[in-house]
Amino acid sequence: MNERPYVLSIAGFDPCSGAGVTSDIKTFEQHKVYGLGAVTAITYQNESDFEGVKWLSVEEIIKQLKPLAEQYSPKAIKIGLIESAATLSQVLDWIKKNWPEAFIVWDPILKASAGFPFHTHLHQSIHELLREKVDLLTPNLPEYSLLFDDSDAKVLANQLETSILIKGGHSKGNTVCDTLYSYSQETIKVASEKVKGDWQKHGTGCILSAAIASEIALGKTLAAACHSAHFYVKKIISSNNTLLGYHYNTID
Repeated sequence: MNERPYVLSIAGFDPCSGAGVTSDIKTFEQHKVYGLGAVTAITYQNESDFEGVKWLSVEEIIKQLKPLAEQYSPKAIKIGLIESAATLSQVLDWIKKNWPEAFIVWDPILKASAGFPFHTHLHQSIHELLREKVDLLTPNLPEYSLLFDDSDAKVLANQLETSILIKGGHSKGNTVCDTLYSYSQETIKVASEKVKGDWQKHGTGCILSAAIASEIALGKTLAAACHSAHFYVKKIISSNNTLLGYHYNTID
């Protein structure tokens, strides 16, 4: 039996497991990678209501990561909900020192599905934070606007020497189109029709970024990983008509 590659989620804890670390672990398992996890925050929520968040300090996050670094070398690391640019910067510096070869995906969660805003000033230091530290950024359209205003995504990807996948789930019309802008490479679009009935799901952004990290760990190119992840999320959305999706029977 082939040994599975390791993938690490550094994200918040969601009690209903629609998002955050536990959702990422479910996604990793479906992709046949071994999921590791470290918690950045404890949230008080379900799939429709958000009551608050308790942030873990940088020291508490890194204390979780240290024993993992002694035992494992994750091929990819997905970072989700995190308190601030300063916290993210310190965590990224630690990762770069201890796992320099890992592919890093950051899903910038700026607002909970229920509407609770996590960050309002993160954009002020985001350019220096991302340069040479994050391999892929996965904002949705509102998150991209909050972080980068009206900046051209292709120009920005070249400036930051990174890749940016703008998720199209918030777009109008009957089509969902994710657009991948990569440093010194052509722009790639992954599109499909929206699920009939316009069913919504809690945590789709978390699932998408975790699926991409899994595919990267399995050796796929970034473009192929984004394509597979797009349709993985589509299957989650269509799995039922509630806000919590099912992960079974989604990977061939």
